[in-house]
Amino acid sequence: MKGPARLAILLLTATLFLIPISAAAQVRTQPVTATISGRVIVPMANFQDIFEVLLVQNLEQPVQATVADSQGRYRFTGLTRGTYYVVVKLDGFQDVRQRVDVAGDMTVNIIMDFQEERTVKPPTDFSGEELGVVDVAELSRTYPPRLIEALKAVEKDIQVTNYAKALLALEEIIHDAPDLYPAQRIIGMVYQKLGRYRDAESAYKTAADLRPTSAAPLINLGSLYIEEAQANESKGSAVVRGILNEALASLNEAVKLKPDASFAYYLLGVTYYKSAFYEEAEDHLKHALDLAPDLFDARLALANVYLKMLEWSNVIIQLDRYLLDNPKSPVRDQVLAMRSKVVARSQANLHR
Repeated sequence: MKGPARLAILLLTATLFLIPISAAAQVRTQPVTATISGRVIVPMANFQDIFEVLLVQNLEQPVQATVADSQGRYRFTGLTRGTYYVVVKLDGFQDVRQRVDVAGDMTVNIIMDFQEERTVKPPTDFSGEELGVVDVAELSRTYPPRLIEALKAVEKDIQVTNYAKALLALEEIIHDAPDLYPAQRIIGMVYQKLGRYRDAESAYKTAADLRPTSAAPLINLGSLYIEEAQANESKGSAVVRGILNEALASLNEAVKLKPDASFAYYLLGVTYYKSAFYEEAEDHLKHALDLAPDLFDARLALANVYLKMLEWSNVIIQLDRYLLDNPKSPVRDQVLAMRSKVVARSQANLHR
């Protein structure tokens, strides 16, 4: 697991597993009364892909998830009376939220409709760079082609987590071209992956000096300080608070340069959370989601904030929204388990 996802899950697991769960708080089971089954019809010749179908309540709260077979058939069982929504999301088709009022066994067939405009949305850029800041063609006019090719090879090594090899190549590139901004920033990332915090800090600051209009190195610095603070928790709150103040300074400078830097606001939220300023953390994490609704890990961080504020219903809302937006999340089972613990805690409080 990489980057912000790892940070958010670490935060969530570190907090939620400390919650004492009352053995007396048991969820009351209701009698099984109904099933929902049917077919999802995809109007494409020879379409046989397997895909997920969700069942939710209140448009957000997950109830069940199943996988439709190659014929589009699905089935939900063990349902009580109530209003549910069958949710289907397929690339190239309009999202479906089919309401079903369950009073007995139900058959619900769904015909998918093509999206009116078949446009591919580019992934949100969390780097803090302005578009076009790093132009390979421009670099090729300024630096020898061998350096640019070496930099491309480094990026491939990083993708397969071969950081030792990437570091050797980057050190050679920087020896020949110490003012090559992308190399300085990337070697900072590699140093950070290797836990060499002071080397990473120096590289990021050099990158910031080389490109003073870019927020990216400052965001990298903020991420570095947060990670370093977490690694130094055993040294006491004074040490941790000093490092977190460095993170705040870097990230605040980043949002001055780029007010729509969603990842900077996410990191600010995490920093305020770790500093026990929960209302400030809430504000910054919400702003990050306003800027980038697909910055899903901000919802996990926001769940942590509400946990500290003892706002159990808001914790559940954020976890449910994360699960709804990430039906194939690699941490889905962990988040579901955490949600169950929060629900139990909430119900224990109601019975006191």
